[in-house]
Amino acid sequence: MKKYLYIIFILVFVSIQSNAQKSSFLILGDIHYDLIDDHDMDYLKTKPDDLRQVKEYTRFTEENWVDFMGVLRKKINSLKPSMKAVIQLGDLSEGLAGTEEKAKQMASNTMKAVDDAQLGVPWIIAKGNHDVTGPGSVEAFQEFYVPMFRKQTGNLGIVNASYSYRNEDVQITCVDPWDRETDMVAFLDKELSTSDAKFKFVIVHEPIIPVTERCWHTMRRNPEKREKLLEVIAKNKAIVFCGHLHRYSVVSRNTAYGPIVQVMALSVVRDRDYQEPSHLITEYGSSIAENKPDWQPETLEARKATLDEESKHVTFYKQTDLPGYAVLNVDSKKESVKLVYYAAFGKKPYDKIDLTKLMK
Repeated sequence: MKKYLYIIFILVFVSIQSNAQKSSFLILGDIHYDLIDDHDMDYLKTKPDDLRQVKEYTRFTEENWVDFMGVLRKKINSLKPSMKAVIQLGDLSEGLAGTEEKAKQMASNTMKAVDDAQLGVPWIIAKGNHDVTGPGSVEAFQEFYVPMFRKQTGNLGIVNASYSYRNEDVQITCVDPWDRETDMVAFLDKELSTSDAKFKFVIVHEPIIPVTERCWHTMRRNPEKREKLLEVIAKNKAIVFCGHLHRYSVVSRNTAYGPIVQVMALSVVRDRDYQEPSHLITEYGSSIAENKPDWQPETLEARKATLDEESKHVTFYKQTDLPGYAVLNVDSKKESVKLVYYAAFGKKPYDKIDLTKLMK
């Protein structure tokens, strides 16, 4: 009898140890949570394109937000290893409230939506450009978002949108590319280089590596500082997660200090059944810009040149317009990070990628 009890004890101990070495994180891209009552419509009438977007996002929120959170709750509750946090990559809200009063109302309602989602794990949230767009939005972000960062992370020392969150072997560092008072590169260098975490994730709304026809990426107008940024990320073997351009994308780019892997996600669910992409692009270079020749044709040649220059360093690339969410599986024993991407409300994975292999 003692022998059998000993065997059971060993099996339970091994199981606990194995689970302790594994964890998972849920990745959400841009969401643009939006309620029509959170806007001053007289203000929006002066911005017809923004008015069009607000009408779209408020409809998507009304039709899909509650059910989408239900999908995420089910996924979180069913996952093994257990989910440690939700990582949201910015543009959680639509912004453009129009007045200081409405901006506060929008920020408050967005934070309430996060609480009401009851996902059961902390939300690690990055600042997006929409979150601080429109009169009063910067102040509202500071008043409502920053306290939420403290609440979710348990870190009362957070004062802005650049902060780190540690969970066992994983460090998640959010950076704010629009904060003129914080040197983004110096902050990131300090946070990453002084950390003994086995896995380091950099969360930034705007991508570091251009992956769409728009070529919108952090520090694109300051190439010298961008090179330093790439150096800091590569030296610390950090994986970058970003949003902003409403695509799902994975890219691996070589630097003199090692490769950088960047994942872009999108979580604006327009159609819950959109689970197969209308297109998939796997060739990196000027052809990415040529796929959308009608977008700012006056800058087409410059963007093609940018992409061709970047292509000299890119070793892996894919891009599609599928919205959804990702599950990040981390295994400390195997030292591996694997990504599983789910499209819209789909139950089966659309894509699976071993990010660790791309880092080699």
